[in-house]
Amino acid sequence: MSFYRKFGPITQLQYITIVEFFLKDRLPMAMAPKVQLVLKNSCLLGEGPHWDDRTNTLLLVDHKSRAVLRWNPVTDDLKTTIVEDPTVGCVVPRKTGGLVVAAEHRFAFLDEETGKMQTIQECHTEFPAVIFNDGKCDPAGRFWAGSLTPNPDPDNPPPNDGALYCLSTDHTMDLKVDQVCISNGLSWSPDKRTMYYCDSFKYTIDAYDYDVDTGNISNMQEVVKFDRMTDGIPDGHTVDVDGNLWVAMFSTGQIIKVDPRTGTKLEYLKISDTVLKTTSVCFGGPNLDELYVTSARNDPLKGRQDMSGCTFKVTELGTKGLPANVYEG
Repeated sequence: MSFYRKFGPITQLQYITIVEFFLKDRLPMAMAPKVQLVLKNSCLLGEGPHWDDRTNTLLLVDHKSRAVLRWNPVTDDLKTTIVEDPTVGCVVPRKTGGLVVAAEHRFAFLDEETGKMQTIQECHTEFPAVIFNDGKCDPAGRFWAGSLTPNPDPDNPPPNDGALYCLSTDHTMDLKVDQVCISNGLSWSPDKRTMYYCDSFKYTIDAYDYDVDTGNISNMQEVVKFDRMTDGIPDGHTVDVDGNLWVAMFSTGQIIKVDPRTGTKLEYLKISDTVLKTTSVCFGGPNLDELYVTSARNDPLKGRQDMSGCTFKVTELGTKGLPANVYEG
């Protein structure tokens, strides 16, 4: 029986109180890192952070505002590029220069100065409401991105009309996983043999055997299961040098560190009392030991102290990430 059916409708404040009640017994496990606000209320729906180590800048998107953002942590400059499409799901740098996005229904090259887009492949689907969401490049430089039918209500999830696609370096596109509800996080293990994938309303992280030479995936296995009330809804994630996953939990405002080899939830990190919708994470900084966290706005906002929609930097985690992959096509 769902929480809604058992207790009836609740307010967002009541939901926060209930979640905090369930989480309080886990506090002894909590980490003691430093959480710093770096981009204040920058997004309606921040997503897809990517550390560009060529420029030492952070790339991310505001899905609902059609915006690709580039932030320089040294100068604190924020550059905003508005794309042509109604939504933008994710962005990655291209090895030869420029950016590539998965936006609305297509993969496209993006001119960061003008916002002009050049279509590489269009996602031909019989479901016009389906749009691209989160994505990332694999170790061979292919660009993977998944789609969804927008619907934020876990009690009434959209149909499984989404999918996961892969844009190869020769610009061909392949369907990799179909019948997806809410396509979200992607990560690859440090040894490049495993791909981790999240269809959010399954409340799991799934692992696939991954062939770096061909891009083939096989032998899907569930590696960790999340509890909707106490953990939240799994969204974007990244992997550290030790092979652990850092998973943003949409609806509880926390990051959970997971060992995907055992399914063990190792540590919990609460970002802010006013941030419910943590959306994605990436490691960045000169030493790749800073964890950047994106978020989405609360609805309604919780007053002047509401930090939802902000981007955060977390340090003193005792680990570091791997260099982010770029599109090789």
